Amino acid sequence: MKIDKVKDFEKYNYDVSWTCDDWIDNMHHIHNSCEFLFVEEGAAHYYIDGAHYYIQAGDILTIGAMQHHRRVIDKLPFKRYGLTIKPTYYKSLALEDDLLQVFATPSVAYFQKHYTAIAPEVFRELVLLLKLLREEQTKHNPFRSRMERALIEQTIISLFRVFGLQRTKTPLTQIHAAMLAIQEYIALNYQEALNLKVLSERFFLHPATISKEFPKYCPQSLNKYINSVRVFAATKLLENTNDSIGKIAESCGFESENTFLRQFKSVMEISPTRYRKIFRELREKNEEM
Repeated sequence: MKIDKVKDFEKYNYDVSWTCDDWIDNMHHIHNSCEFLFVEEGAAHYYIDGAHYYIQAGDILTIGAMQHHRRVIDKLPFKRYGLTIKPTYYKSLALEDDLLQVFATPSVAYFQKHYTAIAPEVFRELVLLLKLLREEQTKHNPFRSRMERALIEQTIISLFRVFGLQRTKTPLTQIHAAMLAIQEYIALNYQEALNLKVLSERFFLHPATISKEFPKYCPQSLNKYINSVRVFAATKLLENTNDSIGKIAESCGFESENTFLRQFKSVMEISPTRYRKIFRELREKNEEM
């Protein structure tokens, strides 16, 4: 069964896809959703915030939200199923804190031990869940939203077990909850002026506390996270509009076009203009297939 990617993911809380790449290409990307890749055939190198992951048939890779990743295909054809879920959606499912571990990018060592060479029968069961979820997404059956939530929860619990993750009895600390709230606020208000002073006043925390604690619960420093969120928003505008670079910079909360150019290059490793050109060339290739 071939699964085609749903267009315009921004309209959806999640997306199920099946993709086959028949040519070697490099890809830079960042998005505000969590992505699960289930490799059916082929192999590729993924570089996530600088860490190197080699994935091949039978492997599963989790890429956490707002983590810059680069892909270099190694073996063709590169076929994989994908499940992409927005944090705002999976948080709305009221999952236990332990299950939220599934949405985090694993360390390279843990990935190599628990995310690779998944038993074929288990891999097939997970793919079946993706296909069922895709059917719910494309059809308008009674109780659709409840079935979607049930299938996603079953998938997350299955991945929790497959990945060998452990339940804990440690409650979410007050400072951890505050850092998660700050992340959520940044994701929703990136267009506004955001800095330590603004956030400390809003969340009643000392600036030094935020600077020290934020990197413990997010893979980036506060400033880098803010810029990453804004850069992600900019990629969507570069992909889907003809807005000028200056207008996009302003729309995404950057103080100046030069700051935007510098931060975009830092996160994506290419310029905004080059990113737009590459994206449109790839889109045209896919439309021709």
